[in-house]
Amino acid sequence: MSDTQIDIPSKSAVRKAGDILKSSNPEPAAYDAAAGVLSQWRSLHSYPINTFQAYLRNRIKRDGYRSAIIAQRLKRMPSIITKLQRFSNMQLDRMQDIGGLRVVVDKISDVYRLYESILSSRRFAHRPELPPKDYIKSPKSDGYRSLHQVFKYANKSHPELSGLRIELQIRTKLQHSWATAVETLGMIEKSSFKTGEGDEKFKTFFKLSSALFALQEETPVIDEYASEPSEELVMLLNLLESELQVCSKLESLALSAKHIETASKRTDGYHLMELNVEKDTISLIAFSKNQLQDAENLYRIKEIASKDDPNISVVLISAGNVANIKKAYPNYFLDTASFIKSLNAIRL
Repeated sequence: MSDTQIDIPSKSAVRKAGDILKSSNPEPAAYDAAAGVLSQWRSLHSYPINTFQAYLRNRIKRDGYRSAIIAQRLKRMPSIITKLQRFSNMQLDRMQDIGGLRVVVDKISDVYRLYESILSSRRFAHRPELPPKDYIKSPKSDGYRSLHQVFKYANKSHPELSGLRIELQIRTKLQHSWATAVETLGMIEKSSFKTGEGDEKFKTFFKLSSALFALQEETPVIDEYASEPSEELVMLLNLLESELQVCSKLESLALSAKHIETASKRTDGYHLMELNVEKDTISLIAFSKNQLQDAENLYRIKEIASKDDPNISVVLISAGNVANIKKAYPNYFLDTASFIKSLNAIRL
């Protein structure tokens, strides 16, 4: 990182931008200006997440997590605005997951072993905001399971960046497959199931599948089904599957390689990924590590251009080559094969 002072918008300007973006009918000029402030504020989080990812890759390699998946992303503008609107007290300058990293590991013990090793590391100077949000031991009511920890970034060379919050998620592959299926069906149904929207029957289907996955991993089940025997959960799930055909819908969605448009096989740096559900296409635009500002500028342009089109989702990520990107973000490839395989092994 350069020793040059980094231009940072004031927290009051960031907070004002958030208020404008979540208002019901902002003036176009005010909206564009606020989106610019948000983009600038969001881009600052690239510094800490790059630092965190480098540390995590070294830690995972050293500790022998052979098949772990690591990915980072800057939160999408629609997701930021939706979160501001959902929570009346939420302020943009205090949002904790604008910059996020995800580590996917094989099993439950790996989640906690990795987490403890990070907290105990002397080389990791960034302060955790304790306690973590442990949605494995206490699943969300919708069935979501993962371990979340927010860190406050510390940088002696650039103290103006210190205090930025980064969220680290650690989850198992089974938990990841469930979350992917929820997001994928949400894209197709034009409903954000993860934020409580959508048909109740679909949401019940995912709660039941989460409960069965929790039993398989020998972790707590959501309160709604905590006292139900597994046989009852399987029966209820199969009844819903017969009616909704969720697995059949998901099986028909995966985008094959011929639908993936990419101009580069770059394995470092960043990819701007755009999914068009209506056209069944996904495009990947590659940027080197030195082209981060160009990537973020194009990210903002594409987000604004597609903000009224529910068929298009855009995200800026770093996860390696196309194969690794697909493992880390299978929902953008509409790929839920792992979820379907795991669920069928339980219910059939």
